[in-house]
Amino acid sequence: MAYKVLSLKWRPQSFKDVVGQNHITQTLVNAFEQDRIAQGYIFTGPRGVGKTTTARILAMALNSDDGPNAKFDPLSEISIEIAGGRFMDVIEIDGASNRGIEEIRGLREQIKFAPIRGEYKVIIIDEVHMLTNQAFNALLRTLEEPPPHGKFIFATTDIHKVPATIISRCQRFDFNRISMSVISDRLVHIINSEGITADPESINIIAKKADGSMRDALSLLDQSISFCGNEIKYDQLVKALGLIEQNLYFNFTSAVREKDHGSMIALLSDFAGFGVPAAEVLTGMLDHIRNIIYAGIDDGTSILEMNKENQKRYIDESSKWDRRDLFRVNQVLIDVSSVIRRSEDPYLLLEMSVLKLLEMDRSVLIEQLLSGEIHIADNLSSDQNNAQVRSKPFGPDSSNKKLKEQHTSNDDLSTQDEQSEVPVKENSNIDLDDEAKIDKKLKEENINNDDLSTQDEQSEVPVKENSNIDLVDEVNIDIILNEWPNILNNINQKRPTIGAIIEDFVPDSIEKGVLIFKSNTSYRYNENMMSRGVPIIEKEILEKIGKKLKIRFIKDVQGQPEEDEKNHKQKSDTDPNDEKVYDRVVELFDGEPIK
Repeated sequence: MAYKVLSLKWRPQSFKDVVGQNHITQTLVNAFEQDRIAQGYIFTGPRGVGKTTTARILAMALNSDDGPNAKFDPLSEISIEIAGGRFMDVIEIDGASNRGIEEIRGLREQIKFAPIRGEYKVIIIDEVHMLTNQAFNALLRTLEEPPPHGKFIFATTDIHKVPATIISRCQRFDFNRISMSVISDRLVHIINSEGITADPESINIIAKKADGSMRDALSLLDQSISFCGNEIKYDQLVKALGLIEQNLYFNFTSAVREKDHGSMIALLSDFAGFGVPAAEVLTGMLDHIRNIIYAGIDDGTSILEMNKENQKRYIDESSKWDRRDLFRVNQVLIDVSSVIRRSEDPYLLLEMSVLKLLEMDRSVLIEQLLSGEIHIADNLSSDQNNAQVRSKPFGPDSSNKKLKEQHTSNDDLSTQDEQSEVPVKENSNIDLDDEAKIDKKLKEENINNDDLSTQDEQSEVPVKENSNIDLVDEVNIDIILNEWPNILNNINQKRPTIGAIIEDFVPDSIEKGVLIFKSNTSYRYNENMMSRGVPIIEKEILEKIGKKLKIRFIKDVQGQPEEDEKNHKQKSDTDPNDEKVYDRVVELFDGEPIK
């Protein structure tokens, strides 16, 4: 007796044998019980999910020995003949080979005649979307009002190619992809019935590679049995199906995490050695990262489709990663997957994309930047900063930081702010102690003026020849006020961010070589930015006035309107940490406050 492949040997012969499509089989069973059988049905869905099989079972139920009955005997003579394609009252054709108008005219003539043995004459057209437009048009009238003994059943994988006029005359049933768990359970049942042993991992691999198709799963099982014999093992199955070993995917994430270029290049060579298309390798990487992400949720209990050993391995791998980094790596691979199948050199695209992952920086929280846990020095170039961060491999340390842990470092923040504090904060809540500290700093600066003057004279910019200002020992504030519009204009041209801030200040007085600026506005400025702009302001004053002056900014709170004083009092009641966070953000990102 000729060997019968598993996909035919285990083909469902009744509604209860159809797996993964309960929403369809239950509806058809209820239709028989209520005697509400339609004149036409159209089954649509992906390959190998039971469309044609369900059409044959429906034909068996319609021509049951006891009349239309969903609980028919699949071992009856009529059922066996229908399953074998020998029953004269059930005509089964495929639309690809019989797609013309002449074939449809022949069906129209045949359905007019009463059935010979059964109760209904059933016409099954597989791949109905292959019919021509003329053939569809010829079928419309008969499909809408067939003879009482006539039934049509269509099956297609491309429902969008079927005219709406045909679909509207039929009851449409959408078949879904079969889940891995359902396929795995069915495979276990078949394997046990066939007297074959297989480990759970092998069954999961077959179910996964079937991609929702039960027919593909049985074909893969047939192939596995041919290679492995009566005992299917994971190591042999990987070779039989040409799959990539799981260890390579773990080596891939390890190389990305440690930024190991040498290991990654060797690994890419190993991937290419399997001969698997680059798109499938990329899909395997995405699935591997997905498992790592799931393993970090509820200790891996979300991973249901693998054995305990692999679950533990993924949980261990997840503990070494920051989940935000995994999402970023995953997004890069997803972007590549949308174009890799259309690429002229898919493996080159895959290699460059994977090497790009090694250049990605570790994720950091904004709270870490604000708290000073991660420092970005002002005097470092962007390239140096990138090299500094890139030297740190991916890891879970930053993902476990909590906001409350960041707030506990407020004392350290205060120390840092005092060290980098400029003489006076505008619109900040300054108490008497702060002013005392500022005055002390200014006195120390004045004590060192003699030493600084020698350096200033050496680096002093010569006065412009066309300047109308006389060089005098004591600079009058009126002279500063007269030249201030020109000075401000030059500052705006050279450093617009500094110019935007200094516009709120006006020269007020000169005390012991210190030019004091005052402002009565409630606008807040960044002290660190102003401190970096002080040399520019002093230089412009030197060019225009010819005298080296120190700069000091103060806020004239008494001169504010009553409303501003009220706002100032309200801000004093706020958390002082908010003020420090604001300054830190503007400093880190070199921002410019908007009025």
